[in-house]
This record gives sequence, C-alpha cells and structure tokens, in this order.
Amino acid sequence: GEIYGMAFFERLGRDYHFQATESHLIESQAVFSLLFKVEQYTAKALLKQLPELASLDEALLEQVRMQAQKEVDSWLKLPWHELLAALRLWVEPYQQKYAKWADDAESNSEYGAAFRLLERHETAIYRYLQALERGDQRSALILECFLGAL
Repeated sequence: GEIYGMAFFERLGRDYHFQATESHLIESQAVFSLLFKVEQYTAKALLKQLPELASLDEALLEQVRMQAQKEVDSWLKLPWHELLAALRLWVEPYQQKYAKWADDAESNSEYGAAFRLLERHETAIYRYLQALERGDQRSALILECFLGAL
C-alpha cells in the first residue's frame, strides 16, 4: 500500500495543475509532497518491523507503481476542493478497515505493532484531508505529528 501511495502522490505532485493561481499550485505540491513523505516513512517503519517485506518481488512492486501512476489520470482533472473530497472519500474505508485490523491484532505480538502503525498512518492521512477540506491552516501539523512519532 505504501508503494502504491508513494507512486500515486508523487505523480499527483508532479502533474496536478488544475488551479490557475500560483498559490493553489504551491499548496497542492506541498500537500502531495507531505503525503508522499508519510507513505515513504511508513514504508521504512514497516520494513523495520517486518523485514520479510524486503524480499517482495520487484516485478510486483513495479506493477503496483504503474497501476498507481495510471490511476492518477482520472484525478488530475478534478478541481482542488473536489480532489480533496475525493481523496478523503477514498481513504475513509481504509481508515476504518485498518482500525479494525489493528484492534483485532492487538494481542498478536508479532504483527500487532505493524497493524497499529498502519492504522495510525491512515487515520493521520484521513484527519489531514478533513482538515484541508475545512481550510484549516494548521492541517500539516496532523501529519507532522505522525511523522514525529515514528
């Protein structure tokens, strides 16, 4: 999931230019850069907790990257506020699913921490997107706090 997220947000940051004003372009690039960083840091943290992930087939990882890059095409045409709403709606079921998985894995010492990390990751992204939609000027603090906790 983090490999997909990195490819997805990297392409959005590079190719999303819907907004005509420079301030919105800078804002969108900062948003996608921060989301990319969260995906990247989470992937690194998961590798520390689950070193067996390092042996994933590179062809599979490249397929995931390509799928994410291709999916971005349909998002590039959305106006900024529609894009934020669509991202929030896209993340919401994952946030709920990961929270349930983390609760279910609470007693599993081997995987419980990894599931809790995924839940915290997705919850931080979800709350960040909600804050962006509300126009909260301090929304980045949500993800910065998450990154500081890793």
